[in-house]
Amino acid sequence: MFAKYLPLQLNAALFESGGSCGYVLKPVVLWDKNCPLYHHFSPLDRDLEGLCPAQFTLTIISGQNVCPGNTAASPCVEVDVLGMPADAAHFRTKAAHRNALNPMWGQSFQFPVVMEDLAFLRFTVLEHSSSQVTAQRILPIRALRTGYRHLQLRNQHNEPLEISSLFIYSRRADENTTGNTLPASWLFSTEERRSAAQHKVTVHGAPGPEPFTVVCVNERTTVSQLIGKLLSSCSPPSDVFLLEERQALTRERGDRGEARGKPSLQRVLGPEEEVLKVLNSWNPEEGYLARLCLKTKEESLPERSPVPEGAEDLSSAVTDEDSFLVHVHDVSPEQPRTVIKATRHSTAQDIIHQTLSKSKHSSGTLSPPDPSSYVLMEEVAKETPGWRAPPKSVQRVLCENECVFQAQSRWKGAGKFILKLKEQVQTVRDERRRGLSLAGELKRLTGRSRGVWMGAQAGGLELSHSKEERAACCLHLTETWE
Repeated sequence: MFAKYLPLQLNAALFESGGSCGYVLKPVVLWDKNCPLYHHFSPLDRDLEGLCPAQFTLTIISGQNVCPGNTAASPCVEVDVLGMPADAAHFRTKAAHRNALNPMWGQSFQFPVVMEDLAFLRFTVLEHSSSQVTAQRILPIRALRTGYRHLQLRNQHNEPLEISSLFIYSRRADENTTGNTLPASWLFSTEERRSAAQHKVTVHGAPGPEPFTVVCVNERTTVSQLIGKLLSSCSPPSDVFLLEERQALTRERGDRGEARGKPSLQRVLGPEEEVLKVLNSWNPEEGYLARLCLKTKEESLPERSPVPEGAEDLSSAVTDEDSFLVHVHDVSPEQPRTVIKATRHSTAQDIIHQTLSKSKHSSGTLSPPDPSSYVLMEEVAKETPGWRAPPKSVQRVLCENECVFQAQSRWKGAGKFILKLKEQVQTVRDERRRGLSLAGELKRLTGRSRGVWMGAQAGGLELSHSKEERAACCLHLTETWE
Protein backbone atom coordinates (compact mmCIF):
# COMPACT_ATOMS: atom_id res chain seq x y z
CA MET A 1 0.00 0.00 0.00
CA PHE A 2 2.89 2.33 0.78
CA ALA A 3 4.59 1.74 -2.61
CA LYS A 4 1.32 2.22 -4.47
CA TYR A 5 0.66 5.79 -3.33
CA LEU A 6 4.20 7.01 -2.64
CA PRO A 7 5.12 8.28 -6.18
CA LEU A 8 1.93 10.36 -6.43
CA GLN A 9 2.42 11.78 -2.93
CA LEU A 10 6.05 12.70 -3.68
CA ASN A 11 5.05 14.37 -6.95
CA ALA A 12 2.36 16.42 -5.20
CA ALA A 13 4.81 17.49 -2.48
CA LEU A 14 7.40 18.56 -5.08
CA PHE A 15 4.99 20.95 -6.83
CA GLU A 16 3.09 22.01 -3.71
CA SER A 17 5.31 25.03 -2.98
CA GLY A 18 4.54 26.45 -6.44
CA GLY A 19 0.79 26.13 -6.14
CA SER A 20 0.73 22.69 -7.87
CA CYS A 21 1.52 24.26 -11.23
CA GLY A 22 4.50 25.29 -13.34
CA TYR A 23 7.86 23.54 -13.24
CA VAL A 24 10.60 22.86 -10.70
CA LEU A 25 14.26 23.24 -11.61
CA LYS A 26 16.82 20.59 -10.86
CA PRO A 27 19.23 21.29 -8.00
CA VAL A 28 21.80 23.93 -8.87
CA VAL A 29 24.70 21.48 -8.59
CA LEU A 30 23.37 19.55 -11.61
CA TRP A 31 23.20 22.44 -14.10
CA ASP A 32 24.92 25.64 -12.86
CA LYS A 33 28.61 25.88 -13.80
CA ASN A 34 29.23 28.37 -10.97
CA CYS A 35 28.46 25.71 -8.36
CA PRO A 36 31.65 24.36 -6.72
CA LEU A 37 30.59 20.68 -7.21
CA TYR A 38 29.37 20.99 -10.79
CA HIS A 39 30.32 17.77 -12.65
CA HIS A 40 31.87 16.43 -9.40
CA PHE A 41 28.79 15.10 -7.65
CA SER A 42 26.53 12.08 -8.10
CA PRO A 43 23.34 11.70 -6.01
CA LEU A 44 23.80 7.92 -5.96
CA ASP A 45 27.12 8.07 -4.07
CA ARG A 46 26.95 6.78 -0.51
CA ASP A 47 30.44 7.80 0.60
CA LEU A 48 30.62 11.61 0.47
CA GLU A 49 34.00 12.72 1.77
CA GLY A 50 34.76 16.34 2.44
CA LEU A 51 31.11 17.27 3.02
CA CYS A 52 29.63 18.27 6.35
CA PRO A 53 25.85 17.62 6.47
CA ALA A 54 23.29 19.83 8.15
CA GLN A 55 21.95 18.51 11.45
CA PHE A 56 18.17 18.43 11.84
CA THR A 57 16.22 17.98 15.08
CA LEU A 58 12.59 16.89 14.83
CA THR A 59 10.23 16.45 17.78
CA ILE A 60 6.82 14.80 17.44
CA ILE A 61 4.98 16.42 20.33
CA SER A 62 1.31 15.50 19.97
CA GLY A 63 -1.52 14.95 17.51
CA GLN A 64 -5.16 15.83 17.00
CA ASN A 65 -7.67 13.28 15.66
CA VAL A 66 -4.97 11.30 13.86
CA CYS A 67 -7.23 8.27 13.25
CA PRO A 68 -10.51 9.65 11.81
CA GLY A 69 -13.47 7.50 12.79
CA ASN A 70 -11.62 5.48 15.44
CA THR A 71 -10.83 7.44 18.61
CA ALA A 72 -9.98 4.25 20.55
CA ALA A 73 -7.02 3.34 18.30
CA SER A 74 -3.41 3.24 19.51
CA PRO A 75 -1.55 5.43 16.98
CA CYS A 76 2.16 5.84 16.43
CA VAL A 77 4.07 8.02 13.96
CA GLU A 78 6.73 6.90 11.50
CA VAL A 79 9.14 9.48 10.05
CA ASP A 80 11.09 8.68 6.88
CA VAL A 81 13.80 10.78 5.24
CA LEU A 82 13.50 10.22 1.48
CA GLY A 83 16.23 11.39 -0.87
CA MET A 84 19.81 10.39 -1.57
CA PRO A 85 20.89 6.96 -0.30
CA ALA A 86 23.30 8.70 2.08
CA ASP A 87 20.43 10.70 3.63
CA ALA A 88 17.92 7.86 4.06
CA ALA A 89 16.66 7.41 7.63
CA HIS A 90 13.65 5.91 9.45
CA PHE A 91 12.24 6.64 12.91
CA ARG A 92 9.17 5.50 14.85
CA THR A 93 7.52 6.80 17.98
CA LYS A 94 5.94 4.75 20.75
CA ALA A 95 2.23 4.01 20.57
CA ALA A 96 -0.30 6.16 22.41
CA HIS A 97 -2.52 3.58 24.11
CA ARG A 98 -6.18 3.89 23.02
CA ASN A 99 -5.97 7.62 22.38
CA ALA A 100 -6.33 8.82 18.80
CA LEU A 101 -8.12 12.04 19.70
CA ASN A 102 -5.23 13.88 21.37
CA PRO A 103 -2.23 11.51 21.64
CA MET A 104 0.99 12.69 23.29
CA TRP A 105 4.39 11.40 22.17
CA GLY A 106 7.04 14.01 22.91
CA GLN A 107 9.85 12.10 21.18
CA SER A 108 12.79 13.73 19.42
CA PHE A 109 14.91 12.48 16.53
CA GLN A 110 18.14 13.81 15.05
CA PHE A 111 19.40 13.08 11.57
CA PRO A 112 21.96 14.56 9.12
CA VAL A 113 21.06 15.67 5.60
CA VAL A 114 23.68 16.29 2.93
CA MET A 115 21.57 17.12 -0.13
CA GLU A 116 18.65 19.21 1.14
CA ASP A 117 17.30 19.98 -2.34
CA LEU A 118 16.52 16.28 -2.90
CA ALA A 119 15.34 15.38 0.62
CA PHE A 120 11.71 14.87 1.69
CA LEU A 121 10.12 14.10 5.05
CA ARG A 122 7.23 11.64 5.18
CA PHE A 123 5.03 11.54 8.29
CA THR A 124 2.90 8.38 8.52
CA VAL A 125 0.34 7.73 11.27
CA LEU A 126 -0.18 3.99 11.87
CA GLU A 127 -2.59 2.05 14.02
CA HIS A 128 -0.21 0.07 16.24
CA SER A 129 -2.06 -3.26 16.34
CA SER A 130 -3.01 -3.52 12.64
CA SER A 131 -0.25 -1.33 11.07
CA GLN A 132 -2.94 0.40 9.02
CA VAL A 133 -2.06 3.83 7.64
CA THR A 134 -4.65 6.34 8.89
CA ALA A 135 -2.99 9.62 7.80
CA GLN A 136 0.15 10.88 6.11
CA ARG A 137 1.95 13.99 4.89
CA ILE A 138 5.08 14.53 2.76
CA LEU A 139 7.06 17.77 2.85
CA PRO A 140 10.23 18.91 1.08
CA ILE A 141 12.79 19.42 3.79
CA ARG A 142 13.42 22.91 2.41
CA ALA A 143 9.84 23.78 3.37
CA LEU A 144 10.39 22.74 7.00
CA ARG A 145 10.84 25.93 8.99
CA THR A 146 12.43 26.19 12.42
CA GLY A 147 10.05 26.32 15.37
CA TYR A 148 6.72 24.94 16.56
CA ARG A 149 3.87 24.41 14.13
CA HIS A 150 0.80 22.31 13.36
CA LEU A 151 1.17 20.06 10.31
CA GLN A 152 -2.12 19.21 8.61
CA LEU A 153 -2.44 15.54 7.67
CA ARG A 154 -3.89 13.92 4.56
CA ASN A 155 -5.31 10.56 3.62
CA GLN A 156 -3.71 8.05 1.27
CA HIS A 157 -5.24 9.81 -1.76
CA ASN A 158 -3.52 13.02 -0.61
CA GLU A 159 -6.82 14.68 0.28
CA PRO A 160 -6.64 17.04 3.28
CA LEU A 161 -8.10 15.90 6.60
CA GLU A 162 -9.45 19.14 8.01
CA ILE A 163 -9.32 18.25 11.73
CA SER A 164 -6.27 15.94 11.69
CA SER A 165 -2.84 17.39 12.42
CA LEU A 166 0.48 16.82 14.14
CA PHE A 167 2.11 19.29 16.50
CA ILE A 168 5.85 19.24 15.81
CA TYR A 169 9.04 21.16 16.50
CA SER A 170 11.90 21.32 14.00
CA ARG A 171 15.31 22.91 14.00
CA ARG A 172 18.18 23.04 11.53
CA ALA A 173 21.59 23.46 13.14
CA ASP A 174 24.61 25.04 11.52
CA GLU A 175 27.15 22.68 10.04
CA ASN A 176 30.18 22.10 12.25
CA THR A 177 33.05 22.33 9.80
CA THR A 178 36.36 20.87 10.95
CA GLY A 179 39.55 20.09 9.08
CA ASN A 180 39.01 19.72 5.35
CA THR A 181 35.21 19.44 5.54
CA LEU A 182 33.01 22.17 4.06
CA PRO A 183 29.30 22.89 4.61
CA ALA A 184 27.27 20.89 2.13
CA SER A 185 24.81 23.76 1.67
CA TRP A 186 27.72 25.99 0.58
CA LEU A 187 29.07 23.48 -1.97
CA PHE A 188 25.64 22.71 -3.44
CA SER A 189 24.78 26.35 -4.12
CA THR A 190 26.30 29.49 -5.60
CA GLU A 191 27.14 32.71 -3.81
CA GLU A 192 24.62 34.62 -5.91
CA ARG A 193 21.80 32.27 -4.95
CA ARG A 194 22.73 32.27 -1.26
CA SER A 195 22.69 36.07 -1.14
CA ALA A 196 19.36 36.19 -3.01
CA ALA A 197 17.63 33.64 -0.76
CA GLN A 198 15.03 35.28 1.46
CA HIS A 199 14.36 34.31 5.09
CA LYS A 200 11.47 35.53 7.24
CA VAL A 201 12.26 37.08 10.63
CA THR A 202 9.71 38.07 13.28
CA VAL A 203 10.45 41.25 15.25
CA HIS A 204 8.35 42.31 18.23
CA GLY A 205 7.68 45.92 19.17
CA ALA A 206 8.01 47.37 15.67
CA PRO A 207 5.75 50.32 14.75
CA GLY A 208 2.41 49.22 13.37
CA PRO A 209 -1.04 47.95 14.35
CA GLU A 210 0.23 44.43 15.15
CA PRO A 211 2.42 43.47 18.15
CA PHE A 212 5.00 41.94 15.81
CA THR A 213 6.23 42.40 12.24
CA VAL A 214 7.58 39.80 9.79
CA VAL A 215 10.50 41.00 7.66
CA CYS A 216 12.39 39.25 4.85
CA VAL A 217 16.18 39.19 5.18
CA ASN A 218 19.02 37.48 3.34
CA GLU A 219 22.14 35.71 4.52
CA ARG A 220 24.19 38.93 4.92
CA THR A 221 21.56 41.24 6.44
CA THR A 222 22.94 43.02 9.50
CA VAL A 223 21.10 44.35 12.53
CA SER A 224 21.41 47.96 11.38
CA GLN A 225 19.98 47.05 7.96
CA LEU A 226 17.07 45.25 9.61
CA ILE A 227 16.29 48.29 11.76
CA GLY A 228 16.41 50.44 8.63
CA LYS A 229 13.78 48.21 6.99
CA LEU A 230 11.53 48.38 10.04
CA LEU A 231 11.79 52.18 10.41
CA SER A 232 12.06 53.27 6.79
CA SER A 233 9.00 55.52 7.14
CA CYS A 234 9.29 56.37 10.84
CA SER A 235 12.05 57.69 13.08
CA PRO A 236 15.71 57.34 12.06
CA PRO A 237 17.42 54.03 12.91
CA SER A 238 19.73 55.76 15.44
CA ASP A 239 16.81 56.24 17.85
CA VAL A 240 16.25 52.50 18.48
CA PHE A 241 18.17 49.29 19.06
CA LEU A 242 17.47 45.58 18.64
CA LEU A 243 17.25 43.45 21.79
CA GLU A 244 17.58 39.68 22.05
CA GLU A 245 15.29 38.31 24.79
CA ARG A 246 15.43 34.73 26.07
CA GLN A 247 12.64 33.44 28.32
CA ALA A 248 12.80 30.18 30.29
CA LEU A 249 10.80 27.30 28.83
CA THR A 250 9.90 25.60 32.14
CA ARG A 251 9.54 26.67 35.74
CA GLU A 252 11.07 24.43 38.40
CA ARG A 253 9.69 24.18 41.93
CA GLY A 254 11.73 24.78 45.02
CA ASP A 255 11.83 22.97 48.36
CA ARG A 256 8.69 24.74 49.59
CA GLY A 257 6.75 24.12 46.39
CA GLU A 258 6.86 27.66 44.97
CA ALA A 259 7.60 28.07 41.29
CA ARG A 260 11.11 29.27 40.56
CA GLY A 261 11.92 29.95 36.92
CA LYS A 262 15.24 30.70 35.28
CA PRO A 263 15.98 34.40 34.91
CA SER A 264 15.29 35.94 31.53
CA LEU A 265 18.36 36.84 29.47
CA GLN A 266 18.63 40.06 27.50
CA ARG A 267 21.36 41.23 25.14
CA VAL A 268 21.64 44.31 22.93
CA LEU A 269 22.69 43.24 19.44
CA GLY A 270 25.52 45.06 17.75
CA PRO A 271 24.78 46.97 14.54
CA GLU A 272 27.11 44.78 12.46
CA GLU A 273 25.88 41.40 13.71
CA GLU A 274 24.28 39.20 11.05
CA VAL A 275 20.64 38.46 11.82
CA LEU A 276 20.62 34.85 10.57
CA LYS A 277 23.64 33.95 12.70
CA VAL A 278 21.81 35.27 15.75
CA LEU A 279 18.73 33.20 14.92
CA ASN A 280 20.77 30.04 14.28
CA SER A 281 22.41 30.38 17.70
CA TRP A 282 19.06 29.87 19.46
CA ASN A 283 18.70 26.36 20.85
CA PRO A 284 15.57 25.50 22.87
CA GLU A 285 17.42 22.49 24.32
CA GLU A 286 19.19 24.99 26.58
CA GLY A 287 15.83 25.73 28.25
CA TYR A 288 15.06 29.11 26.66
CA LEU A 289 12.79 30.52 23.97
CA ALA A 290 14.19 33.60 22.22
CA ARG A 291 12.80 36.50 20.22
CA LEU A 292 13.92 39.82 18.72
CA CYS A 293 12.44 43.04 20.12
CA LEU A 294 12.73 46.60 18.89
CA LYS A 295 13.32 48.98 21.80
CA THR A 296 13.61 52.76 22.14
CA LYS A 297 17.02 54.10 23.07
CA GLU A 298 17.42 57.02 25.48
CA GLU A 299 20.09 59.28 23.98
CA SER A 300 20.42 61.86 26.80
CA LEU A 301 23.54 61.82 28.95
CA PRO A 302 23.73 62.61 32.69
CA GLU A 303 24.08 66.23 33.67
CA ARG A 304 27.61 67.35 34.34
CA SER A 305 28.97 69.94 36.66
CA PRO A 306 30.14 73.23 35.12
CA VAL A 307 33.52 73.13 33.42
CA PRO A 308 36.12 75.13 35.34
CA GLU A 309 37.91 77.98 33.64
CA GLY A 310 40.87 76.80 31.62
CA ALA A 311 39.59 73.21 31.44
CA GLU A 312 38.64 71.64 28.13
CA ASP A 313 35.03 70.53 27.62
CA LEU A 314 35.18 66.98 26.27
CA SER A 315 31.42 66.46 25.95
CA SER A 316 31.57 66.60 22.17
CA ALA A 317 34.20 63.82 22.13
CA VAL A 318 31.83 61.19 23.56
CA THR A 319 31.32 58.43 20.97
CA ASP A 320 29.68 55.00 20.97
CA GLU A 321 32.96 53.48 22.18
CA ASP A 322 32.87 55.73 25.26
CA SER A 323 29.26 54.87 26.15
CA PHE A 324 27.22 51.80 27.02
CA LEU A 325 23.56 50.83 27.54
CA VAL A 326 22.11 50.35 31.03
CA HIS A 327 18.86 48.48 31.78
CA VAL A 328 17.21 49.87 34.92
CA HIS A 329 14.15 48.07 36.36
CA ASP A 330 11.36 49.20 38.73
CA VAL A 331 11.72 52.86 37.71
CA SER A 332 8.11 53.77 38.58
CA PRO A 333 4.66 52.14 38.61
CA GLU A 334 3.98 53.63 35.17
CA GLN A 335 7.38 52.54 33.81
CA PRO A 336 8.59 49.10 34.95
CA ARG A 337 11.95 49.42 33.18
CA THR A 338 13.94 51.68 30.88
CA VAL A 339 17.14 51.66 28.84
CA ILE A 340 19.48 54.62 28.94
CA LYS A 341 22.77 55.44 27.28
CA ALA A 342 25.52 56.63 29.61
CA THR A 343 29.24 57.24 29.55
CA ARG A 344 31.51 54.49 30.83
CA HIS A 345 32.71 56.59 33.76
CA SER A 346 29.18 57.25 35.04
CA THR A 347 28.66 56.52 38.73
CA ALA A 348 25.61 55.01 40.39
CA GLN A 349 24.39 58.49 41.38
CA ASP A 350 24.72 59.65 37.76
CA ILE A 351 22.64 56.70 36.52
CA ILE A 352 19.97 57.38 39.16
CA HIS A 353 19.78 61.06 38.19
CA GLN A 354 19.57 60.23 34.48
CA THR A 355 16.93 57.54 35.03
CA LEU A 356 14.70 59.77 37.14
CA SER A 357 14.94 62.61 34.63
CA LYS A 358 13.50 60.32 31.96
CA SER A 359 11.04 58.38 34.15
CA LYS A 360 7.27 58.54 33.79
CA HIS A 361 5.31 59.39 36.94
CA SER A 362 1.63 59.85 37.61
CA SER A 363 0.06 63.26 37.27
CA GLY A 364 -0.63 63.34 41.02
CA THR A 365 3.06 63.78 41.79
CA LEU A 366 3.59 67.37 42.97
CA SER A 367 7.36 67.53 42.68
CA PRO A 368 9.97 65.51 40.76
CA PRO A 369 11.63 62.67 42.72
CA ASP A 370 14.80 63.41 44.64
CA PRO A 371 17.79 61.36 43.33
CA SER A 372 19.40 61.37 46.80
CA SER A 373 16.46 59.30 48.11
CA TYR A 374 17.26 56.38 45.78
CA VAL A 375 19.94 53.73 45.51
CA LEU A 376 20.96 51.49 42.61
CA MET A 377 20.89 47.78 43.35
CA GLU A 378 22.39 45.07 41.15
CA GLU A 379 20.88 41.58 40.98
CA VAL A 380 23.05 38.85 39.46
CA ALA A 381 22.03 35.23 38.87
CA LYS A 382 24.67 32.75 40.01
CA GLU A 383 24.61 29.08 39.11
CA THR A 384 24.40 26.74 42.10
CA PRO A 385 26.30 23.42 42.13
CA GLY A 386 24.23 20.32 41.71
CA TRP A 387 22.22 18.59 39.05
CA ARG A 388 19.48 20.84 37.65
CA ALA A 389 19.83 23.20 40.57
CA PRO A 390 18.03 26.49 39.84
CA PRO A 391 20.23 29.62 39.83
CA LYS A 392 20.16 31.91 42.85
CA SER A 393 19.95 35.68 42.71
CA VAL A 394 22.45 37.77 44.66
CA GLN A 395 21.64 41.42 45.35
CA ARG A 396 24.03 44.23 46.25
CA VAL A 397 23.58 47.98 46.69
CA LEU A 398 26.10 50.04 44.70
CA CYS A 399 27.93 52.88 46.36
CA GLU A 400 27.11 56.35 45.11
CA ASN A 401 30.53 56.86 43.50
CA GLU A 402 30.92 53.29 42.18
CA CYS A 403 31.42 52.96 38.42
CA VAL A 404 28.38 51.22 36.91
CA PHE A 405 30.19 50.08 33.76
CA GLN A 406 32.82 48.21 35.79
CA ALA A 407 30.12 46.60 37.96
CA GLN A 408 28.25 45.42 34.85
CA SER A 409 31.45 44.07 33.28
CA ARG A 410 31.98 41.73 36.25
CA TRP A 411 28.72 39.86 35.65
CA LYS A 412 29.28 36.23 34.65
CA GLY A 413 25.56 35.47 34.22
CA ALA A 414 22.26 37.26 33.78
CA GLY A 415 21.96 40.48 35.75
CA LYS A 416 20.02 43.69 36.05
CA PHE A 417 19.99 47.01 37.90
CA ILE A 418 17.01 47.91 40.11
CA LEU A 419 16.06 51.38 41.33
CA LYS A 420 15.15 51.27 45.02
CA LEU A 421 14.19 53.80 47.67
CA LYS A 422 16.61 54.02 50.57
CA GLU A 423 13.71 53.52 52.98
CA GLN A 424 12.86 50.16 51.40
CA VAL A 425 16.46 48.97 51.56
CA GLN A 426 16.81 50.10 55.18
CA THR A 427 13.58 48.30 56.14
CA VAL A 428 14.82 45.04 54.65
CA ARG A 429 18.14 45.41 56.47
CA ASP A 430 16.40 46.04 59.81
CA GLU A 431 14.24 42.95 59.37
CA ARG A 432 17.28 40.83 58.59
CA ARG A 433 19.12 42.17 61.62
CA ARG A 434 16.15 41.40 63.88
CA GLY A 435 16.00 37.89 62.44
CA LEU A 436 19.72 37.35 63.05
CA SER A 437 19.55 38.69 66.59
CA LEU A 438 16.58 36.45 67.40
CA ALA A 439 18.35 33.43 65.96
CA GLY A 440 21.48 34.23 67.98
CA GLU A 441 19.49 34.60 71.21
CA LEU A 442 17.75 31.27 70.63
CA LYS A 443 21.07 29.61 69.93
CA ARG A 444 22.57 31.08 73.12
CA LEU A 445 19.65 29.97 75.28
CA THR A 446 19.56 26.55 73.69
CA GLY A 447 23.28 26.04 74.17
CA ARG A 448 23.22 27.15 77.82
CA SER A 449 20.18 25.05 78.77
CA ARG A 450 21.59 22.04 76.99
CA GLY A 451 25.01 22.51 78.64
CA VAL A 452 23.53 22.68 82.15
CA TRP A 453 21.29 19.68 81.63
CA MET A 454 23.91 17.52 79.91
CA GLY A 455 26.58 18.58 82.40
CA ALA A 456 24.46 17.47 85.30
CA GLN A 457 23.81 14.12 83.68
CA ALA A 458 27.46 13.55 82.76
CA GLY A 459 28.71 14.35 86.27
CA GLY A 460 26.40 11.81 87.89
CA LEU A 461 25.51 14.36 90.56
CA GLU A 462 22.34 14.17 92.59
CA LEU A 463 20.41 17.37 92.00
CA SER A 464 18.87 18.91 95.10
CA HIS A 465 15.78 19.99 93.17
CA SER A 466 12.46 18.25 93.53
CA LYS A 467 10.78 16.18 90.83
CA GLU A 468 8.52 19.11 89.93
CA GLU A 469 11.51 21.40 89.43
CA ARG A 470 13.32 18.83 87.30
CA ALA A 471 10.18 18.37 85.18
CA ALA A 472 9.96 22.14 84.74
CA CYS A 473 13.62 22.22 83.64
CA CYS A 474 12.97 19.49 81.10
CA LEU A 475 9.95 21.41 79.82
CA HIS A 476 12.03 24.58 79.51
CA LEU A 477 14.63 22.69 77.47
CA THR A 478 11.98 21.25 75.16
CA GLU A 479 10.42 24.64 74.51
CA THR A 480 13.83 26.13 73.81
CA TRP A 481 14.60 23.54 71.16
CA GLU A 482 11.22 24.07 69.52
